[in-house]
Amino acid sequence: MPVETERIVFADATGAVVTMDDLRGGARGVALFFMRAANCAICVRHARALAALRLTDRDVAPVVVVPGGAAEVARVRRAAGDVRVVSSTGAEAHHAVGLTRTMLLQHSGTLLVDAAGKVRYRLATALPMGAFDAAALTTAVDGL
Repeated sequence: MPVETERIVFADATGAVVTMDDLRGGARGVALFFMRAANCAICVRHARALAALRLTDRDVAPVVVVPGGAAEVARVRRAAGDVRVVSSTGAEAHHAVGLTRTMLLQHSGTLLVDAAGKVRYRLATALPMGAFDAAALTTAVDGL
């Protein structure tokens, strides 16, 4: 699924709009982990794993995207470790990258977006256990 990443917007803990360019900063890419929910223990574990990869040392910005708003951002930020956390502004950003809802379950996944806005890696699933693969993401970062 082609994704126009430059059109995706997020919100920070104060509710201010954050763009993909804001997330990327001057880095050569941004790794986004889209959580299923702020209270998903598996997703929080994945967020911590993303932080542990220390992607900023490799010039890639790690970001966790949580559905919901400022309260969810703050909750995940406290639990996730040293990683930026933004809101999907409800679930709009999730839907913009093809992570929809099936029944009552919000899909989760991981994207690696290069500096040109091209999605270089995508992993998506309805079940949170398969939404993050550190080895595969690291390999994709190596390919940037």
